[in-house]
Amino acid sequence: MKQIEISEEDRLQLVEQLEALTGKRPLFYLKFCSCEKFANDVCAGNLYANTPKYFREQETKSGVRGQGDKFELISTIETQKIIMCDVETGEVFLTAPKGTMRIQFKDDDVIPLVSFVGIPLSDMKLVYADEKRADFVFPFSDEEYVSMAKNFGAYCVIINGREIESHIRKYADISDCEYLFDKIEYCNQQRIDRIQAFNKRTKERFLYKNSDLAYQREYRLALGHEIPDDHFIRIGTLVNTKIFKSEKLKDICFSIEYTSHLKSDEE
Repeated sequence: MKQIEISEEDRLQLVEQLEALTGKRPLFYLKFCSCEKFANDVCAGNLYANTPKYFREQETKSGVRGQGDKFELISTIETQKIIMCDVETGEVFLTAPKGTMRIQFKDDDVIPLVSFVGIPLSDMKLVYADEKRADFVFPFSDEEYVSMAKNFGAYCVIINGREIESHIRKYADISDCEYLFDKIEYCNQQRIDRIQAFNKRTKERFLYKNSDLAYQREYRLALGHEIPDDHFIRIGTLVNTKIFKSEKLKDICFSIEYTSHLKSDEE
């Protein structure tokens, strides 16, 4: 594959121009599966969901951080010191030891969640660009490719981003339910916006995970109804999909062709 040296300034400028046309959401999503049958289910628009409770229990069972998440939809706030004082004199007249406050909503444990890997154009690795096209590859290291095949699944479905987003919107309209489909914000438990999302019980609380899981690059679908008995969210057949062995992702190149021109004086 042809590659050239591209300065960071030039890369950022080109990506900004392309995103002005394509938008900043991922152009495609990756859905990892443990076998080809499950990959075919995804292509058929049958998305297998699980609940926050399942993901918490999964880490406990596996003993492996990242295979599930024991902190899923739980806000834990640790206080190091609590004091009460006179604001004028500064005199401290009450203290309390450090402690932990835990916020968790029972209703969250029946909500269906579906996880994807989403990579916006700005995060892709630009390997070639000229006046006619730009070539990108995934930003993963060799170690990440091996880890994904081992821990995420041996098969990967690449899904057209605009198509699945449209199908999800239609599904939510027909089901008359709210939904979220957005990137996970990886941060520590103490960050103020994360704390407020739980305190105010906003739906954005579904989009927070701890910083150590940032390598997952997750985009999450959460739906405002109970998980179906068979766990499947049926959004309709996805036409623009392709199944790959996960180990082959490193061989994929993504190209955007374009035409550069100057506006005429009359325009």
